[in-house]
Amino acid sequence: MKYIIILFLLVLSVYPLSYAKYNWNKENKLGAIGTILLAIAAIAIPSMMLFFR
Repeated sequence: MKYIIILFLLVLSVYPLSYAKYNWNKENKLGAIGTILLAIAAIAIPSMMLFFR
């Protein structure tokens, strides 16, 4: 069940990552990096809470 939740989080992170790619192509590098960090945090924190509770 935990792996299904993580897979769901990965699917949901597609939109922020595509927005980060858009920002990178529009020469907004800082916005792209910030969006990538936010997407990583949105995946990592709930995943760690699931496994290391």
